[in-house]
Amino acid sequence: MHSPPTLEANDRFVTLAQLFAANNVAVPLIIEANFEAGFFLMTDLGRTHLEETYGTPQQQPALQAAIEGLTQLANIADETAIEPYTQERFRFELGIFSEWFLAAHLGRKEQSRGLVEATEPIIDAISVQPLCCVHRDYHCRNLLFENGQLGVVDFQDALRGPVLYDIASLLRDCYYQFDESQVEAYLDTFLALEHTQPLRDQFDRPAIKRLFDFTAIQRQLKALGIFARLSIRDGKDSHLVHIKPTLLRLVELTAGYTELANLNALLAACAKQ
Repeated sequence: MHSPPTLEANDRFVTLAQLFAANNVAVPLIIEANFEAGFFLMTDLGRTHLEETYGTPQQQPALQAAIEGLTQLANIADETAIEPYTQERFRFELGIFSEWFLAAHLGRKEQSRGLVEATEPIIDAISVQPLCCVHRDYHCRNLLFENGQLGVVDFQDALRGPVLYDIASLLRDCYYQFDESQVEAYLDTFLALEHTQPLRDQFDRPAIKRLFDFTAIQRQLKALGIFARLSIRDGKDSHLVHIKPTLLRLVELTAGYTELANLNALLAACAKQ
């Protein structure tokens, strides 16, 4: 792997790779590292991303492995290496949506009432959850499934955050849409894991589903901002194709919550531009 040292936090990548491997997370093992040049020799986790298993007989075992793999992540308790995912950071990420998607991409310069009204309910839903180590980008393109084994990459931004964050990333993926019956079934699989017990002790199943959805909404709003920023600021148009599907899924998801009615109206209007 080549990771330019002027652009990437390579020290953190190596620190987390070693920490995760020591806690049985299926990350690549670093064999040699040249920090000055930004070159790393690592073990090969395979070529089959989870995305390629979806809709095939391998989907069930692949998703089962991905969900069960969250237990190893959640059990990492090194608060020195894993910094907190703060409310300020969640607010900043909603600002990425406002600045880069609404203003820069769509030209909506005025402050959005829908986003302002939705911010506190979304942040509240995130903040009340038990905390654990979260990957923060746990989706079908950062997970591999080769010969029945899970592989996890792109983990250098891990933080200590809400327990539902990674499962929301996986099941409300910006690159693939599961039908709702699948989402419910896989969420139940996740909730059967031991590390989710504090969440289940605190909330009933309908309340957990609401927290799960609000967590996914925050993440998908951030993703829309990032997709737009990649194009406008960085000249990378590869993710523009994912904006409309993600936006339409957000319209569907926010429609189910009365406190997000104005956000839903905003997103529906954006989808028509």
